[in-house]
Amino acid sequence: MEKKKRSAVEWAMHYRQIVILVVCCLVAFGIYSLPQMRKNEFPDFTIRQGVVVAVAPGNTAEEMVEQVTKPLENYIFSYKEVKKGKTFSKSRDGIVYIQVELNDDLNNKDEFWSKFKHGVQTFKAQLPSNVLAVQVMDDFGDTSALLITMESEDKTYRELNDYMDDLQDRLRRIPSVGRMTVSGVQKEQISVYLDNARLSRYGLNDQTLAASLFAKGFTTTGGRVRTDAYMQPVYVARSLNTVYDVQQLIVYTDPQGRNVRLKDVARVVREYPEPESYISNNGKKCIMLSVEMKKGQNIVKMGEDINEVLTDFQQTLPSEVSIFRITDQSKVVDDSVTNFLHELVIAIVAVIIVVMLLLPMRVALVAASTIPITIFISLGLFHAFGLELNTVTLAALIVTLGMIVDNSIVIIDCYLEKIGEGVSRWHASIESTQHFFKSIFSATMAISITFFPFLITTSGMIHDFLLSFPWAITLILAISLVVATLLVPFMQFYFIRKPIRQKMRPDGKPAFSFLNMLQVYYDRLLAFCFRWPKATLATGILSIVLGAFLLGKLPQQLMPYADRNQFAVEIYLPTGASVNRTAEVADSLEHILRRDPRVVSVASFKGCASPRFQTTYAPQIAGTNYAQFIVNTTGIKETVELLEEYAPRYNDYFPDARVRFKQLSYSEAVYPVEVRLSGESLDSIRVAVDTIESILRGMPELVTVQSDLSDPLQAAEIRLKEDEASRLGISNIQVETALALRYGSGIPVASVWEGDDNIPVSIKSETSDHATNEDLMNELIPVAGGLSCVPLRQVAEIVPVWKVGQIVRRNGILTATVQADLQRGENGMAVVGKVQQQLDGLSLPQGVQLAYGGDLEDSADKMPPVMNGLMVAALMIFFILVLHFHRVNIATLIFLSMALCLFGTAAGILIQGVEFSITCVLGIVSLMGIIVRNGIIMIDYAEELRETERMHVREAIWHSASRRMRPIFLTSAAASMGVIPMILGKSGLWMPMGTVICYGTLITMIFLLTVLPVAYLLLFSGSTEKRKRVNALEKQ
Repeated sequence: MEKKKRSAVEWAMHYRQIVILVVCCLVAFGIYSLPQMRKNEFPDFTIRQGVVVAVAPGNTAEEMVEQVTKPLENYIFSYKEVKKGKTFSKSRDGIVYIQVELNDDLNNKDEFWSKFKHGVQTFKAQLPSNVLAVQVMDDFGDTSALLITMESEDKTYRELNDYMDDLQDRLRRIPSVGRMTVSGVQKEQISVYLDNARLSRYGLNDQTLAASLFAKGFTTTGGRVRTDAYMQPVYVARSLNTVYDVQQLIVYTDPQGRNVRLKDVARVVREYPEPESYISNNGKKCIMLSVEMKKGQNIVKMGEDINEVLTDFQQTLPSEVSIFRITDQSKVVDDSVTNFLHELVIAIVAVIIVVMLLLPMRVALVAASTIPITIFISLGLFHAFGLELNTVTLAALIVTLGMIVDNSIVIIDCYLEKIGEGVSRWHASIESTQHFFKSIFSATMAISITFFPFLITTSGMIHDFLLSFPWAITLILAISLVVATLLVPFMQFYFIRKPIRQKMRPDGKPAFSFLNMLQVYYDRLLAFCFRWPKATLATGILSIVLGAFLLGKLPQQLMPYADRNQFAVEIYLPTGASVNRTAEVADSLEHILRRDPRVVSVASFKGCASPRFQTTYAPQIAGTNYAQFIVNTTGIKETVELLEEYAPRYNDYFPDARVRFKQLSYSEAVYPVEVRLSGESLDSIRVAVDTIESILRGMPELVTVQSDLSDPLQAAEIRLKEDEASRLGISNIQVETALALRYGSGIPVASVWEGDDNIPVSIKSETSDHATNEDLMNELIPVAGGLSCVPLRQVAEIVPVWKVGQIVRRNGILTATVQADLQRGENGMAVVGKVQQQLDGLSLPQGVQLAYGGDLEDSADKMPPVMNGLMVAALMIFFILVLHFHRVNIATLIFLSMALCLFGTAAGILIQGVEFSITCVLGIVSLMGIIVRNGIIMIDYAEELRETERMHVREAIWHSASRRMRPIFLTSAAASMGVIPMILGKSGLWMPMGTVICYGTLITMIFLLTVLPVAYLLLFSGSTEKRKRVNALEKQ
């Protein structure tokens, strides 16, 4: 006789020692993996942005647009990988910045940037000759893992830089450390301040001095002396090695042989020039080091390695030099992961307590033990498959906690029923698992596989954010299914030896049991629903309609604010403001902030922007009229308090400055409210901008209303007197060259090397840093080949003019954007709706078109793909149901019952006061899976009773609903309790998801246990006789 083949469950029961050994090894591997695995705050985001910078000195903003910007834009748009609608340019005096956005579906951005850089350098030959450089910065999207400052009140910038070089050498030995960038360094220079009177006495000019200095500082090969036996290189020693050498340079020799040295006609000094930008931390001058992490490394481990290096390095520094951390991503990640692990532990304890309160101790221990087993095995497999531990994968662990125990509860409940009916424990354990395997397999697949459509429908940052979530969910639920089907059968056989029996009090009455009480009241409710089926069904439909209505009215914010103990401050002054004036405003505000005990530090960037220290906070295109702070606080709560107190008080505190307090966010929108005006005429756009700014300033919900159409730039236009200039042989280029040599930071004409330090020698005017138009007119312009000079006023006149400060083009079209921030507590999408109402019907100048950016554009870009993913997930669930039941009508019934989650979702969001975000959608998908699981458990049993017991539809669904209420309630309670830590943690990102699952599961459970049985009854009434006839025909 052929031996009957054992099922997987029977095999696991028979070879239980092997199963237990494998489980123990996998759990041990998970415990080992937890400290070893890669950790990060979020998955790696691919920032598909870059900046093209072109420099053409002497061009106005209008000339930059016509001569440089337009040709560059046309070339950039020739690449199909460029997202034209998000690419914009800012043309300023002598420079243009073009921020290039790439398509979201571009995977290999490094390959594109390599090709693009080569193409741009080739294209540069087609630009005007005065375009000195075109640079492509493809690292614009790289985020710093660590920002540290090296500061001192006594040491010079050069000394600080020497210490920083030493620190970089030490950090390079750490394998995970990537690119390092130093900013804020002020370079020394040797300034040659010309004395016009002395130059005239000897018939010299700045151009002859520049030629002399260049010749002395130039280095080339001196050739080689060859012999038959040896080849000897020849080197000419440099003439300029110190400031003294520069001062002693002979620039003129008179007929009598007397030498005139540079110090006789100019003041030569080694100095730090007036800076155009610099950095300070807590009021101290400093330089900053930005450290990036190599992709795929463990940032927490990198942080530990860096801490060791910094501790040792600090001991080698003088006492007056200190190191300060501005941002430390490794600490943020470590704290974030630690907090999530704490929440995970709390969630595990909460689920275990719920199970133990509702079930007898032995039963509860068997069900609850599957939670730590599944969690640790999952962590081990995360590590093995390269899934890092971040807030997304940790959220998957927390969300699935209740689902992990669901399979075990269902199987154990069936096991208890069977041993209560007299079936042996061994066979009851096997039969209960085999009986429910198909149901729990379909339910598990319905929950896990339905997250994958989001990876197909979404792209860009949302895709990167969700990438690991479906894999983590699937892996965890697959492990829980294997544990429930292979380990739980033996555990229930060994530990649960008796069925649950009603305990009796000493007086003979039944002891109180919550589940028994719940069963009694549910049976009464079910009887009421069966008496009024149409009213019950109408109530369910009404809840769906009401839920959909409420969801449409909920405040939306696709990506929430970040929970950080820091915020940013941006300060804008009028175009052309000097860095000194900008510093005055910045220092005043910094002093105010630092007096607050909740502020730990203020890193101040004057005339420049900080490196990207948070993924979605892009560095601003800075100028001398811009300053930025990174403000560190004592905690997340204090950050919000400071923003609420200081933002309304200091937004308009300074009369000539706009101050913006920026809470860090996961949204890519620069401003929540953006109104874009495009057209062909700058004047027409300016009129429209003024009109809309006036309207928005009248809205109490908005603050810091401004536009990127910057203030006019006051300039001095020098107009040559053509007749006089031609007579003296003076051209525009001579005047420009002469003035460029003497004003600003000067033009380097030579170099002095001290080791590896290059010190430029620059020619300047004595009045270069504090000149007036009168000084400008008195400047001497060389004539007759430099043999004599004439004052500029003799050949030119100076005319004060106003030039356009900045011209912005978006998608190659002239565009100005009116931008505004929100009052604290306002919702961006709601306020944008009010803005649209205010601007509807507004009469704009001819040729001007209006469009919206900000949160509205961000939501319009990201929400449709997310909702498409949700619809595809629902469709996949439907086909899973069809495959499970092999009947379309039953699959349709359970599929439609998923809509019952709408009311619970909306109610939870309203009760908790959160906003509808991307994680709410993930919560809805999880909720749909839970509904399907419970629906399958109920309807499967009803169908079984009709098939095996030949029960009528009414009787079958009544018994099924009554019998399956207990496992449905237990699994729903476990799922809702598992996400309680998410809600208590008040994370802007994950609290909405926890809210949806918690409230949605409990509220939807009530509708499911009442509406679904009634709907089944109404749909299949009369089908029992029909089924009998079909079965009879099949037998024939």
